[in-house]
Amino acid sequence: MRILRYPTLTEAECLGCVSAFVDSLSSTIEGMLTFLRRLQGQPKGAAFAFEMQLDSQRYGIMLILERWGEWVHHFGPHLHSMRDASVLHDAPLRIRMSEDLMIRTNRLIDAAEQYTPDLLHAAEQSAQTIMRTFSHERAAAEQMLNLGPLQPAEFGEARRIFLTDLAAR
Repeated sequence: MRILRYPTLTEAECLGCVSAFVDSLSSTIEGMLTFLRRLQGQPKGAAFAFEMQLDSQRYGIMLILERWGEWVHHFGPHLHSMRDASVLHDAPLRIRMSEDLMIRTNRLIDAAEQYTPDLLHAAEQSAQTIMRTFSHERAAAEQMLNLGPLQPAEFGEARRIFLTDLAAR
């Protein structure tokens, strides 16, 4: 990841990365749920293109969590000066919990013979839990986003770089 080449980050750059992470995670989770909804009532293998997109989204969630973990491991110990350092301090636990939940969700999807309403409901519950797990990150990023045009330039630049890093699958 290109962002890991930076020796340190300012608080604004850090929040740019936090913002990129939560936006990428939420859009990928919504993508997974969208394709599960499109597959409702279908047996496995009946809609191959949608199933491939579903797989891309659900494994994309795992990739985003993995890359966020790398970012936190690299920068977390050096960002004690942040106003809300707990965003990074507690992140490894939130990442592990979310990865475990996605592993279980993926196993459930893999084991299903058909895309049932119960399967969709279970995936929606997992998605809501994961998004609640990262609500602290969302709140921190939204404070900076609320500044609108008054945001520091380094916020936008770090956000753009980390979005590119997360999109590179």
